[in-house]
Amino acid sequence: MNNILPYQYIGIKRQSMRLVKAYQTMNDPKMIETYQSLIQESVEQIFTETLPEVEAFLDVIMDRTMTRHQLEKQLELLKIYVEPFKVPTNQQLDKLFKKVKKLNYPNWSDYDLTESTYIGWNDPGQQKKFIIFYHAGELKGLYGDLSPTVNKGICPICKTDSKVSMFLATTKVAGDGTYTKNGNYICHNSNICNGQLDELTGLYEFLTSTKTIL
Repeated sequence: MNNILPYQYIGIKRQSMRLVKAYQTMNDPKMIETYQSLIQESVEQIFTETLPEVEAFLDVIMDRTMTRHQLEKQLELLKIYVEPFKVPTNQQLDKLFKKVKKLNYPNWSDYDLTESTYIGWNDPGQQKKFIIFYHAGELKGLYGDLSPTVNKGICPICKTDSKVSMFLATTKVAGDGTYTKNGNYICHNSNICNGQLDELTGLYEFLTSTKTIL
């Protein structure tokens, strides 16, 4: 069985919420039918192959009488097929961030792992943000300075208008042994970011800019 990945689930969730909102605000049957087709196409583009669980979900949400409460129940049923973020051990995190003294581990009860494409947590005491993710099955991570100042802006990871803070990562310049700092305004709260992350382009562009993935 092919599992749904967290960002794919978020994509389905966001698109289906838009559809139910359209049911509540649109009166023209032709307009609703057109919107249904657009939403179905958007969901299908999230996947490289057809999944029967997703097809069954799409069939259900095409009911124009569906309410938000009914949709939330259907989303919970679909969530069973989502592959959650694999929780690493503290030893793995220590190895990943071996240069960090007194690493504060994430509180895993704060996360919905089925809606987490990556894990990010803040250490306000050190004004740091830590980010971990899997790339080609391998656990990777980065950390940097996180400003306590929160502004409104577009996060480059989730590409959504959000509450962002300046994140500065120190990266090694290839070959000459010198270092440089790369800054991005990203979501201050990574849980919120994950809840808005429905495709991987922004995440990989951000990681590439920090020279985490080369």
